[in-house]
Amino acid sequence: METRERVITVLRRNLRQAIRRRDLEQAANLLQRLKSEEPLSVECRGLELEYLLAGDNREEARLLAEQLLRLHPGSARIHYLAGRMEYRERRYRQALARFTESDRLFPHWRARLWCGKSLTQLGDYAAAEGVLLELYADHPRVGRELAWLYERMENGERALRYLQPYLDRYPDDAGAQAQLQRLRSQELAPEELLAEVEMLLGLGEEIPQQMAAAYLQRLLERGEGETARRFVAERLAEMGPETAAVLAWSCYRLQAYDLALQLFLAGLPAQTGNYKYLQSLEAAAARCDRLGELIAAYEQHAPEQKQLYGRIKRLKRRAGSVE
Repeated sequence: METRERVITVLRRNLRQAIRRRDLEQAANLLQRLKSEEPLSVECRGLELEYLLAGDNREEARLLAEQLLRLHPGSARIHYLAGRMEYRERRYRQALARFTESDRLFPHWRARLWCGKSLTQLGDYAAAEGVLLELYADHPRVGRELAWLYERMENGERALRYLQPYLDRYPDDAGAQAQLQRLRSQELAPEELLAEVEMLLGLGEEIPQQMAAAYLQRLLERGEGETARRFVAERLAEMGPETAAVLAWSCYRLQAYDLALQLFLAGLPAQTGNYKYLQSLEAAAARCDRLGELIAAYEQHAPEQKQLYGRIKRLKRRAGSVE
């Protein structure tokens, strides 16, 4: 018995490490071995849910989470993982309820962190600020979430106050680096930003992604739509999917739907699993009366991304009703 318990302990530890490394092949093998040792334990089923979330197996994760919540309503870990699933699906109110219950059952700073993140997404900034500031004193990593909160509140100065110390500790965080670039671009007066980008264009230099997004936004805000369209047209063929997606959001928020559609389509290869991205892409295509073009793009990616077949079917019905 002692040997078996030791085997289970090692399997659990190795499985957690494989999931953290995103080594899903090894994680799958370890999970199968663990299930043969303790198939019904809450620890094993929780790790199975964690594995499904890491692999973005959304439907399987949802079904397992629902089952485990019924079987183990007193497990803080199950509520926490179910909250992560809800958050990923952008069901932030349900996510907040799960994280809150997890923290009630077993108080932990990570559950409270995700409560703060959920409150930010729900637009309850005062409540989010209270949660995150309380955590920050003991957990400097929370500075990243405070920077995002203050950016959402359009307080760039406070966002930078928390973002820079975070980057001093975690300089390899690409998302935080992009946010820093974005915030610095937003600090520039419109004329300064336009002048800086035009100088880079004149020198033939590459324009940083977030600066390009801010530049495009400024052009559209100033009513210089033709300049914005020329800027995109000259770069679209060589633009990477990630950059295209960033620029697309700038255009979409300012209702430049034709430009947004172009850029959303260019960014699609890296976003086929992003529900919010696909919804916005479809809305832009409908506004531009270009659903047929979008259907063709989906059909190109559907063999590798099976979930797109359902969206193709819905779009074809929608296009037919429009006609």
